[in-house]
Amino acid sequence: MIEQRLRAILGLRLGLIWGLIWGLLGLLLLTACAVRYPAPRAKPGYPIVTNGYFALSPQRRLPYRDWRPAGPPRVVVLALHGFDDSRDAWVTVGPRLARHGVLLIAPDQRGFGAAPGRGFWPSTATLLSEARQMIAILHQRYPHTPLTLMGESMGAAETLMIGASGDRAVSSYVLISPAVWGGRAMAPPTRWAAALGGAVAPGVRLTGRQAHILASDNIAALIRLSHDPLTILQTRLASVAGIVRLMGRAQAACGRFAPAHALVMYSGHDQLIPKSAMARCWQAMPMDPGVVLADYPADYHLMVLDHQRAVPIGDILSFILHPNRPIPSSAPTEAVIFMAEH
Repeated sequence: MIEQRLRAILGLRLGLIWGLIWGLLGLLLLTACAVRYPAPRAKPGYPIVTNGYFALSPQRRLPYRDWRPAGPPRVVVLALHGFDDSRDAWVTVGPRLARHGVLLIAPDQRGFGAAPGRGFWPSTATLLSEARQMIAILHQRYPHTPLTLMGESMGAAETLMIGASGDRAVSSYVLISPAVWGGRAMAPPTRWAAALGGAVAPGVRLTGRQAHILASDNIAALIRLSHDPLTILQTRLASVAGIVRLMGRAQAACGRFAPAHALVMYSGHDQLIPKSAMARCWQAMPMDPGVVLADYPADYHLMVLDHQRAVPIGDILSFILHPNRPIPSSAPTEAVIFMAEH
């Protein structure tokens, strides 16, 4: 059972991998599950921590978890999780940032964690709209404190799109392993397969058990995430089609991404976002000195979980507190090498 759930989390952290897409060829062998996604419940050793809610409307409340510094925050960070993930994606980052005076607030986005519509794709427009509303709420709460928008994977793709169109309330952006494997960066048959599956059998659920994908070298952390009650382990084909569309929009937005301060992070062992997709995005980005490209050759897709996570987390902390200074690691130099090779 542990092995099966581990395989699931390895395959579905982004929710889109070659094994899942080409698994659509065996669609007739799959069976749809009529049972709705139950509300997540805490279990021994796996509590559900809720520190508050973003009240977007009387009917729309997104729960969040936060990590608060001892005194007034030097910077406020809105952290957006990845596909099928939750607020708990930031358990390694939040405490580190809080010790240095940074307030990190991590919501469950609509369709994920314990947010409304759990298990059902909310649309890219909904995700972006609600992210912007949360930005506005935090700006109102902390009008004189710099606000950083940070995202991982799917959340980083959203961050990229918001940064491409601009938001005056955001001072800086951090993109961790952005999900840009879409549009022209994805082979047409793969896009068509995802769209077909979402249209013909949207309720069919995939578990990723056959996926041989390593999302992080920290296996213990992956096992814990697979047991986290907020993690979604069975993904509807409609959601797979949805994330493909989102990644296509994110890839298209790369050419418009030129905020005043941004850190875009990619890892050498990323088995979920192909190097060709990330290279296409980086090449499309305007040559802006405020956008720092950083490559981490030793890391995996979920680099903030990896055993060597201290390096990327240290860069994130340095960039958030001092966006005009060079980050401490050699990741920007590695990015130059990466671009030269691709």
